[in-house]
Amino acid sequence: MVDLYKDAAAQEALSLDSRFYFRCHAGLACFNQCCQNPTVILKPYDILRLRRRLGITATELLEKYTTRVVEDKSLLPLVLLATRREDGEGCPFLDTEQGCTVYEDRPGACRLFPLTQGSALAGVTIEDAYFCKRLDFCQGFSQRQEWTVAQWKADQGLEAYDVLNHDWLEIILKRGAFNPPADDARAQTLFSLVAYDIDKFRRFVLETPFLEIFEIPSDVAEVLEKSDEDLLRFGYSYLKVVLLREDARQMKDPWQQMPLPST
Repeated sequence: MVDLYKDAAAQEALSLDSRFYFRCHAGLACFNQCCQNPTVILKPYDILRLRRRLGITATELLEKYTTRVVEDKSLLPLVLLATRREDGEGCPFLDTEQGCTVYEDRPGACRLFPLTQGSALAGVTIEDAYFCKRLDFCQGFSQRQEWTVAQWKADQGLEAYDVLNHDWLEIILKRGAFNPPADDARAQTLFSLVAYDIDKFRRFVLETPFLEIFEIPSDVAEVLEKSDEDLLRFGYSYLKVVLLREDARQMKDPWQQMPLPST
């Protein structure tokens, strides 16, 4: 299993106003070395962007380029980028001459590097902290370009990633806070479908009694058919009902009134 927030206990936290020096460019001898053995958790918006970039379905992306682990508190599945490619080890999207072949749509974790992020519940809100990952080989820290954490995030285009992954993070944190049953395979199956496999989830919504059961208006259904981002937001709301809602957790069988995909 994986502790999604281990950095929070291991390093001194940075705020959005904290400053650091860093610049990565092709002239550094270490260029692309950090891509040789990365640990990249793919969040839902990462998968949307990558599947569109590659012109494949989310199902194909997940099967070809990822592995699964279980987050140790929520017991919900996480998707990791598989670090093996046809010509050896490392990020499957790394070309030794061209560098990152999906750079404009690279995952949020890659954008945030050399920072990592840890998050925790503070009442009903989420508090984020940032940490500087100083790899021994990395020469980027010797470049005298100064950033605040907020400036770095803005420069790397992380706003959309933060917005569209926020509810995913909230579900994991809140699910982990109430000690979920370890044998709840249906929760893991549903979370995988909704959060990661947008194509299968769309078919589930549009081709089963789902819309009728939840009395979804036809104009909303049309939006869900066309927009990945809106379908993802809709899916988060559905997951919160099934996995987090207090009255659902108190039911003898919290799944009895929820439409579920076949496994």
